[in-house]
Amino acid sequence: MKKKYIEELISPVEKVNTGSRHKGPVPGIALCLSGGGYRAMLFHVGALWRLNEAGFLKKLDRISSVSGGSITAGVLGMNWFKLDFDRHGVAREFAAQVVTPIRALADMTIDIPSVIAGIVTPGIKISDTLVAVYRNNLFGDATL
Repeated sequence: MKKKYIEELISPVEKVNTGSRHKGPVPGIALCLSGGGYRAMLFHVGALWRLNEAGFLKKLDRISSVSGGSITAGVLGMNWFKLDFDRHGVAREFAAQVVTPIRALADMTIDIPSVIAGIVTPGIKISDTLVAVYRNNLFGDATL
């Protein structure tokens, strides 16, 4: 009893009642994609590509992401049902649906033109021009 109490005091994790029916971690495979802008976006495309080649992409139950990793995760999620997984769990359309659009975006410079447009065009915000680039090149009118 004393040992458990001490472990709870020094644990970096505090259990919080979320109201979930699950009493602990849910079994499955999760992947976390970090941030770092375009570099993260491209790095994670490579990591996902390799997971796909190994037949692990289809086995993922959850993906958590931030920043550049979220761009990649968003493209993957939006196109998930277009990937055409074979009997080995390898997505035949991964390159076309995920890699190609992300590479095309990475080939563009979007920050400087967006800032300039936001500064010199009355009524246009920098964020509006960035949103337009992401819509036109990756996400269309898709929303969460």
